[in-house]
Amino acid sequence: MFVTKGPFIRRTLNSYFTTPNSRMKKIMRANFIDRNWRLHNVQRLHHNEAVCCFVPDYVFEQVIRDGSREERDKAIHILKLSERLRSQRHFVSATDPKRFGIGGHTERRRVVYDMHNIGDDNLLPGDPVRYEDSTDTGDSNIDKCFNHTGSVYDFYNQIFSRNSMDGEGMAMYSSVHFDEDLDNAFWNGRQMTYGNGGGGFIKPGTLTDLIVVAHELTHGVTQYESNLAYSGQPGGLNESMSDVFAIMCDQWVNKQTVNDSHWLIGKDIMVRGGALRSMKSPGGAHPGDRQVSHVRDYREGMGPHQCSGIPNKAFYTACMKVGGNSYETIGKIWYIALKDRLSRLSQFQDAANHTYTIAAELFGEDSNEQKAVASGWSEVGVEARKPTVEEIIVERKKLLSKIDSRLGR
Repeated sequence: MFVTKGPFIRRTLNSYFTTPNSRMKKIMRANFIDRNWRLHNVQRLHHNEAVCCFVPDYVFEQVIRDGSREERDKAIHILKLSERLRSQRHFVSATDPKRFGIGGHTERRRVVYDMHNIGDDNLLPGDPVRYEDSTDTGDSNIDKCFNHTGSVYDFYNQIFSRNSMDGEGMAMYSSVHFDEDLDNAFWNGRQMTYGNGGGGFIKPGTLTDLIVVAHELTHGVTQYESNLAYSGQPGGLNESMSDVFAIMCDQWVNKQTVNDSHWLIGKDIMVRGGALRSMKSPGGAHPGDRQVSHVRDYREGMGPHQCSGIPNKAFYTACMKVGGNSYETIGKIWYIALKDRLSRLSQFQDAANHTYTIAAELFGEDSNEQKAVASGWSEVGVEARKPTVEEIIVERKKLLSKIDSRLGR
């Protein structure tokens, strides 16, 4: 339902119902949603969220040290842009998004915007160019983004019975063609934004590939659920969750078992190297890959992308132990952990304990699935165990606090 309050809204709705041209109606509807979104920046969260980028800073930092002058200039530009984005404080409102017609949908709602190669985040989201019931534009980045966003929605909906990122049908906004030849994509707490690639590190047109879109959308899911902090081990879990659900979505769409999958994040998108990250072999995806795969290599202050290799490897190992379709067994365990057990400051040990416990709840004590989860975490140096009574009480309090915050109490 649209709000009928205010002169802009009244004019829009009056024009909508008196305009015979169906295409014009669609454009007007997209602009209407966009205007409401710009005015209210509606989100139901209580934190200023970090910008979560797909390509880690250390990739560009290495280029600054070792690359040509042109490559260094491009890398410096990307890092400056990333720093500016992170310094922005994205204030969010506790107002119910359904009031403004951008949430509460029972079916998927996608809008893709074109930034026309402008790199100013203050101008996001840009001009609306694709929305539900519209046809292909002929622009591959726009159409890929739109179609892959739909595939990610379908994956979450059909496998986990989840309705969009917030679980309550919020509209999914994406902007493409952000900046010229930007070699990155990011979630800023409100929407997905994609560069074009082609800046010397990422191949042109690959940042709207399915696995990238799934990764960024999952940052939205994490934000609405465990809201994992974006630093230290919680940050590593945050990035890992995006990789975990991205690879599962890729396997689901392509009808692959765990044995069929390449287990690569960003396969064939790098100018140098086979992928951006490897869940099977963290640290071995490309020449500058700094991911670690064992807790003995974790250091305080390590970036989220770098230490996400630890939980990534644990998930991969558990899936390979069980076999079949990842999203039917180990994936369900990870989803429940993300949705109901993990909290903002959860550590790797917390994730191990929760997934181990959930495996027993879903599949039984000493089941193959529980043993696989224990084996996966043990492979990376974390021994999973059932939490103590005291730990359970603390976690229950966190869960109740989370529920209260959602209900506005």
